[in-house]
Amino acid sequence: MEEIVLEPKDAVDWSYRGEGAVNLVLAYTGSSPTFLGKMMRIHKMPKDGNEMGDKSENGLTTHEKLIWGDVKELVSCQNKEIKEYLFVKHVMRPLLGRKHVNPGRRLPVAKEFLESVEKIITSQRPSWRADAASVDTNRSSVLLMDDLTLFAHGHVEDKPCLSVEIKPKCGFLPSSCFIAEENVIKKSITRFQMHQFLKLKENEISEISEYDPLDLFSGSKERIHRAIKALYATPQNNFRVFLNGSLVFGGLGGGTCKTTSKVEVAFEHILKDIIKTDDGLRADRFIELVAETVYSSEVLDQLLDVQKLDKYNIEGAIHVYYDLIDQPCKVCRDLEKSKSLNQYSSMHSIPLDEKVNILKDFLISATAKDCSVMMSFRSTEVGLSRSSSHSNLHLESTKQEFEYKVHFIDLDMRPLKKMEVYYELDKKIMNTYLEMLKNKGDQP
Repeated sequence: MEEIVLEPKDAVDWSYRGEGAVNLVLAYTGSSPTFLGKMMRIHKMPKDGNEMGDKSENGLTTHEKLIWGDVKELVSCQNKEIKEYLFVKHVMRPLLGRKHVNPGRRLPVAKEFLESVEKIITSQRPSWRADAASVDTNRSSVLLMDDLTLFAHGHVEDKPCLSVEIKPKCGFLPSSCFIAEENVIKKSITRFQMHQFLKLKENEISEISEYDPLDLFSGSKERIHRAIKALYATPQNNFRVFLNGSLVFGGLGGGTCKTTSKVEVAFEHILKDIIKTDDGLRADRFIELVAETVYSSEVLDQLLDVQKLDKYNIEGAIHVYYDLIDQPCKVCRDLEKSKSLNQYSSMHSIPLDEKVNILKDFLISATAKDCSVMMSFRSTEVGLSRSSSHSNLHLESTKQEFEYKVHFIDLDMRPLKKMEVYYELDKKIMNTYLEMLKNKGDQP
């Protein structure tokens, strides 16, 4: 199957599904059995000419080779797309479980194919995304993956398939002793909630979300339900719903801020063939279905364990980063004026292999804090023989049986040099949040 190379004429069979900061996602809409039920991820190129992510165009930087040294295939890889695939396969999949991670496979493409795709999809993309970046037409391959918004791959769906994509964000509060005294609020308020204020200030969102990641990861049925309800009320780019592969709720590239009653009425109508209940109640039952699935699949427990690999917080890990890249620690230099410098000297004096592990864990955690969970559902007849490959769920309120599957997606490798970006963003989030509290007259 590897010898298939996509040509310009094939571009019309792929349609825009969405995008993140680094990749575009297209879904297959043609009739070739090879691609039915598939989607592809294509790398983007910023319009300002800066490479997305890492400057070491193909392979890893010298310092990254130290960090991923035990993953031989990854270290010797010279191709950026294959590097991403190997990272998911060898690093993230063992941590999150084979059942829930599908690394996909590489598919060779002609440059002209990517150029045709760029022409076709530009008008379908949110303008702010299209203005910032275009398809990177210098790639030789794309990542071909199962379309997780569909159930029966390669077959015509016999029943409607509903899929929910959640970006849960970080599900724990840090307790690192390296968090500066003035940032101690980090230990009691989630990063997501503090980041909301910066996003509001920078006009990325129009209102603050009520969502609290700690609820979603709590393992408590009531709190998970509360979290899904909050995500439904303000989806932003954290919550989207697909019906048979088409987006029916939430935003494509940027996210929608608020679920209005008009949106809700339309969504109720979309659910009518899937959730069997009275008009006006379907969205509530849908929220219940999603919450029950998060609760009974326990898949977020695994994700939380991987997120918790970050034991030092960026405020601790950044010191180790400067040592590894062999540069004077900029953070210590800025702190010299304050008395807290001593607390970081211990980070600078640990052995190199420990520093490497701290950074490796931090970067893996960063991937886990920003990935998405995709849950797909379809209803089954009560008492019908069940497929062993999917899990089943009984929704008591509608007396329906559903089969579901859960996958993690967007498990991209984080370049080491993003450490500085993470540190700066963290500072910005803290400053904005503390400023807001001060302006509120110190009322939380």
